[in-house]
Amino acid sequence: MGNCVAVGAEIDRGLFQDQGCPRASAALSDGAPRNFGQAECARPSRPVAENARIALLNTGLSLYLRDHPVPWCVRIAPVTIQRHMFVQLLVAALVVTGVLSGILTLGGLFRNVPTAVLYSRAILPVALEVLPINVYNALPIGVAVAAAWYYTNLVADHAVDVLYAAGFSYFSVILPALVLALLAATVGFYLSFVEAPRGWGRLLDAIYIGTHNVDPSNLDAQRFYALNDNSRTFYFGRWLNKDQIAEVFMRDIDDGSETSISAPIGEFVKVPSTTFLHLREAVVETRKAGQPAPRIIKLNELWINTGLRGSATPERNATYLPELGPVAFAAAHSQGDARSQREWIAEAFKRTIPPILTITYVLVGIRLAFLGLGGRQETSWKLHAICAGIIVHHVILFLAADGLISQDIRMAWPIVAVIAIEIGIGILISSGPAQPETFGLRPAPKTAS
Repeated sequence: MGNCVAVGAEIDRGLFQDQGCPRASAALSDGAPRNFGQAECARPSRPVAENARIALLNTGLSLYLRDHPVPWCVRIAPVTIQRHMFVQLLVAALVVTGVLSGILTLGGLFRNVPTAVLYSRAILPVALEVLPINVYNALPIGVAVAAAWYYTNLVADHAVDVLYAAGFSYFSVILPALVLALLAATVGFYLSFVEAPRGWGRLLDAIYIGTHNVDPSNLDAQRFYALNDNSRTFYFGRWLNKDQIAEVFMRDIDDGSETSISAPIGEFVKVPSTTFLHLREAVVETRKAGQPAPRIIKLNELWINTGLRGSATPERNATYLPELGPVAFAAAHSQGDARSQREWIAEAFKRTIPPILTITYVLVGIRLAFLGLGGRQETSWKLHAICAGIIVHHVILFLAADGLISQDIRMAWPIVAVIAIEIGIGILISSGPAQPETFGLRPAPKTAS
């Protein structure tokens, strides 16, 4: 029955010999581990995973350290376990955050970026610049989901029981996740105030270029393009040469009226500020709201300002709140009217809520993972419920903050109160639950010398 401590001591002895610590190896070879009772070596009735095996092999060493002073290099075992837990949590968080950020980035690009830019070679640098916007939004969810997944598996494999028996406190068990949450919160603040504004500026530039200043030479035939803030649809069948196109179709929608223009041949003519489209034998069909039939006009020639890029380099003059850096954003607080104030408060909440709640989400996720200690059959539904709850809560809080503050700036105070309550709940539950059953892995009582 003493095989557990013997195997653990043998492995640790070999480890310390390899690391040049002969005193620790001698301390583990003097027969002291055999003083522990048989109860300390009772194996759980269920198979244990990698983390449980590592903790089990170090249990004898942890118990031995209670009564015998040994060299400092022996005391690295708990740190080694926590470092191993931190690395696994970090990898899981990067995977989850990367997947969520990728999905959000693709969705945002397809929803906001004009097709002229979306299907061009310029989309890759735009996507890389936009990625930080979604990373800091998805980071709290990614870290919380990774922590819930990891600690749910630890509970199901009874590794937490073994860690408690080895002398770990609740705080020591969750310390790797707390360190990761603090790191994620710091990175989140940096992304939200430094990198995300740059991404917004790049995205707004791409939208501006795509809707107002697309170079005609970058357009592909047999594809529909949305121009001029999606108020104009443009299509042509094929290129005749570098300036002329065939089978031209254009539709404009403005104040309830719809104008459709078609022509067999068109030619792009550039000027410094814009590009005109010279149509021959054009047919113009205008339909206004309430009219039973459209009005059709045939013209030999027609000149249309396409809004596409001219011969000069386009520049965007307007600047928006999301693209302001930390200094400029802080200075914009006292500028503008009441509407601008509401927009500033809403943007401030967007930048600060995700990093602030990162630690709270992790604490809540871990605490929920510790509820209902049981076997593997409980892991799947428990993990899905925790992850779904965190995601739904984050989305609802984010949308509610944006919508309520946009209507009334005084609604910021209830939202602040809700966030403060959530932070308080996270601190309260971090005190730790009662230690679960440890399957006989109890520290040996001290004996009088």
